[in-house]
Amino acid sequence: MEESKIEMMIQGHEIWLEESKNGGKDVELALVYGHNMRQDGMADETRLKAFNYHPDGSKYDLKLIADDKRYLLKFKAEKEGSYAVVVDMESSILCKTKDGNKRGPRSQFKDVTYAGAFHQMAKIICPVGGDGEYSGNVLHGILETVPSKPWFQVGQEAEMQVFYEGEPLAFEEVKAVSKKEGKQMSLVKTDDQGRARIPITTDGEWMFLVRHKDPSKKVNDMFDESVFVSTLVMETMM
Repeated sequence: MEESKIEMMIQGHEIWLEESKNGGKDVELALVYGHNMRQDGMADETRLKAFNYHPDGSKYDLKLIADDKRYLLKFKAEKEGSYAVVVDMESSILCKTKDGNKRGPRSQFKDVTYAGAFHQMAKIICPVGGDGEYSGNVLHGILETVPSKPWFQVGQEAEMQVFYEGEPLAFEEVKAVSKKEGKQMSLVKTDDQGRARIPITTDGEWMFLVRHKDPSKKVNDMFDESVFVSTLVMETMM
């Protein structure tokens, strides 16, 4: 089971946040692990930290509540505006060897063909009320996607900007997945300013995923590169 989960993460499994219950100001979200918004397994709670960024810029810790192969996050939105919830999964070193997949630094194993340090972050924008504040700024994490507004509309293009270490990330792929359709809808590259425009063709929740490899962030005898995976989930409306 452990080897299978390592292989899934190396090949592209990710965490994301989605709406669990629509309760107005009583917000309930779910943190899910899988691929293309289809659940497959459960993330390791000991490696997760959750934060809630309020419309006024304040930041609060959130508790993760285990619930049927996922985690719930609950908070009360006392003020109208856009809340951004982020879950950070700390880095884990994963190795591929001739004897299978292992968790731990390269130096612990023989015949390692690949070793990467994987760090994941999930983010969701929760707009509450019609005319509240929205701050389109980098909030958290080394790799982050910032949307131009707190929700998108069917028939228009979703506009967003990707940042790496606080700077626009040029010419990186952004994958768009529709939960309603259950599949990848498009794959686009950011421009020289890290901006991407993606056509929205159906309503419901969409996930925008960026996966960035940085070979300069390596540690000899531990891992060959750092791999950052960031997901942003947004509500789209008719």
